[in-house]
Amino acid sequence: MIPLLLTYNILVTKQNMLKRVLFFSLLSLFAFSCIKEDLSDCERGVRLQFHYIHNNQNADLLSEQVQNIRIYLFDQNTGVLVDIISVGTQDIARGYVDIDINDGLYTVVAWGGSSTNMMQGGYIDAQATNPAANTYIPVAIGTTTLDNFRMMLAYDPLSDNALASTTPKVANFGDLFYASVTNISVVMGRNRQTVNLDMIKNTCTLKVVITGLNYLSSRAALPDLPIEVFSTGKNWLYDYINNPDIYAPRMLYLPYENSLNTDADEMEVLIKQQRLNINQSVLDSVLLYIRNTIGANLISPLNIIEAIRQNPVYQTQSAIDREDLFTITIAIEPSDSVNLTVTITINGWVIAHTETILL
Repeated sequence: MIPLLLTYNILVTKQNMLKRVLFFSLLSLFAFSCIKEDLSDCERGVRLQFHYIHNNQNADLLSEQVQNIRIYLFDQNTGVLVDIISVGTQDIARGYVDIDINDGLYTVVAWGGSSTNMMQGGYIDAQATNPAANTYIPVAIGTTTLDNFRMMLAYDPLSDNALASTTPKVANFGDLFYASVTNISVVMGRNRQTVNLDMIKNTCTLKVVITGLNYLSSRAALPDLPIEVFSTGKNWLYDYINNPDIYAPRMLYLPYENSLNTDADEMEVLIKQQRLNINQSVLDSVLLYIRNTIGANLISPLNIIEAIRQNPVYQTQSAIDREDLFTITIAIEPSDSVNLTVTITINGWVIAHTETILL
């Protein structure tokens, strides 16, 4: 028979042990918990916070200009796409979306559009199977990788054009926005972390104004009018870090709007343009053409990026990315009784590209 005193001591010991177990359990719970009046930071997962401040107003214009964002989540260790998350207007309006993902190291690539569905706004996400041959298949979770992921304009092939081999399906395609962040580490038990995605705009508009058309009409036959204005470039197909694909075919950008004034001496066209990348080679330059309808150049094809950078304001990629509109004025004036002189200004800056039209 167990003495009463011994029984009492055993019960006390068990109670003390239970108290200790309970104490250390609570201690471990608090170690991974958040003790704050604002409990929003105590939640798990990742908050992706969006901004679009990289513009010429230096204001956050995200909700004004971006209507849809697609998040491509890649496992950074394997490079494999693990999820695609669509961010709608409601989340964009508040500036963030919360996602719950497994432990790991991630790269987030975000593409945004000015339409509520960027894929319907003129874009395609794709997986390159043979970049040199320009062959692609649809993006697929578990198959697409950082290396073979592409974002591009939806396009139609051109078979009989000597200057380009593709053209956008929609001339007035939607605006495209981009951001990415690497080394996002997700660990179980860690409080929710905020990841900032600062977007840049991948599109701009070329407003081409041609004055002095009356001088042409007085010296040229009618078949030489009206003037054709268009641009070409290899700047419409991007990898995951927003660099143009070196194998991209040249694209023909046609005006989506044009007008002629009542005196028929001034013409204005608007051409939507993909990102003007200062690091593209001379062979891949974006070129502006001013031609008559029989294919004769009125001026030499203009290297747009090179011309824009003659303005001291646009020396960096950042400065060019911030600009929505580049107004290119082609002023045609008589230099003598036979020849015409062309002077070009871009956003008010006269560039060193003056030439003579021989008629």
